[in-house]
Amino acid sequence: MASSGVTVAFFNFQYHDCLIETAYSAAQRKFLFAFVDHNIGFTCSLNGENASAFINHRAAVDQLMKCRNHHSYDPKHFYELLNEHLPYAKFSKISLTEYKRTAQKAVSNFEDRIFFNHWRNSNMTDKQRDKTIELMGHEVLRFCRENHLIPVFYPYPTERTLAAFEDFRDDHQQFGLQQ
Repeated sequence: MASSGVTVAFFNFQYHDCLIETAYSAAQRKFLFAFVDHNIGFTCSLNGENASAFINHRAAVDQLMKCRNHHSYDPKHFYELLNEHLPYAKFSKISLTEYKRTAQKAVSNFEDRIFFNHWRNSNMTDKQRDKTIELMGHEVLRFCRENHLIPVFYPYPTERTLAAFEDFRDDHQQFGLQQ
């Protein structure tokens, strides 16, 4: 990715019987996974070199079991296959349309507003904390706490949505608190 100048990669990953569309932000070290032909998916962040094994979207966990024709969920199995696939993945720079399609499936629906729009100077509620972790990752949560910010989400993506997925710090530096 780095040698190609791609900061947000888009690729497909075959997990047993399911094709999974994947968006990955190098800056946020975050994956968005969406099952093709199903309206579900999930996110995960990288901690060091390892993917977070917790998936808080129950429908996605169930779908992973169905893809594998297995009656128990093993996140290590999914992540090991993903890791084996990454050196051979044919990726491209993601477009706003691809990002929107993947993101709409890759998050659990605690409300319709799932696309980052701007920053607000405010205290963060528990619900906002959980949503920030799911949609943007733990690194963004730390950034928000350090800067007394919350991300504000809208029901539709903008060019800024994708730019913030590429580099949330740059977005904040460029735009600050303005909408």
